[in-house]
Amino acid sequence: MSQQFLRGTERGIVAVDAVGVSRIYRTRRHEGPLWRQLLRPTFDTHAALTEVNFQIRAGECLGLVGPNGAGKSTMIKLLTGILKPSSGRISVLGHEPSSLSSHFLSQIAAVFGHKTSLWWDLPVQHSFDAIRRIYRVPVEAFREDVALFAGMLHVDTLMDRTVRQLSLGERIKCEVVLALAHRPRVLLLDEPTIGVDMESRQQLRTLINRVVAERQVAALLTTHDVTDLTACCTHIAFIQGGNVFQVKAMDELLRQFGVSRDNGGLLESRLIETFRARGMTHDEERTLCSTALVNSMGDEDD
Repeated sequence: MSQQFLRGTERGIVAVDAVGVSRIYRTRRHEGPLWRQLLRPTFDTHAALTEVNFQIRAGECLGLVGPNGAGKSTMIKLLTGILKPSSGRISVLGHEPSSLSSHFLSQIAAVFGHKTSLWWDLPVQHSFDAIRRIYRVPVEAFREDVALFAGMLHVDTLMDRTVRQLSLGERIKCEVVLALAHRPRVLLLDEPTIGVDMESRQQLRTLINRVVAERQVAALLTTHDVTDLTACCTHIAFIQGGNVFQVKAMDELLRQFGVSRDNGGLLESRLIETFRARGMTHDEERTLCSTALVNSMGDEDD
């Protein structure tokens, strides 16, 4: 079944399918006598995700948009199998992620902008060599892809430098190249442009678009930069309070908002208004987009 599914991903069939997915966290209460906490613990529950539904097809990039704490990173962890859903069903390339089968893991890649997959005290090249062996990628194919992607992001001169000597932007670009080096069919990107300069952001967007289009990769992107969304995403999913309340094609969303792709400031304001209509708190508003709060505050003052 999985082999047939993999051949089908090139024809744009569903690569990622989340149906009624919920994730509940439990935290222990620290109240009362110590013996009672140890012998009869009580817990509080927090719903990080509630009845989430969406699909991503091969050759599509879904942008997951929402304020901090909305559940975006939790969703990515569920798709990678790091976490298990409390209820619902997730299928990635025909596999259940939480099974963590080697066949499944060899076909996905994840980049967390605030974390690293590189060996901190070793040269960058050592991490790439290790990944090639772990994923058993043919040497020539691996070298070809790394040369292509590293050249596009201008990190080919960094391979002999120790990871700890890299800037945040340089490290993230190396992370993206590393994630793509084993030719994954699903790419999960959690704020990949954080700490990256403007030119490098353009390079990352170009690379993401090329991989999605040419290799029919299914991608999920979380970001607070609206330009990332308009440049890379074919679809947008709105998430707030753990609930995905709307999924739309990017072109349809722009028509609904009456916004062009090159008017990021107005799009940010429209996104703010959408979340405000659902009762977004002031703290959530501050974290939604990079400039929307400034724009919206200016409008209110006028």
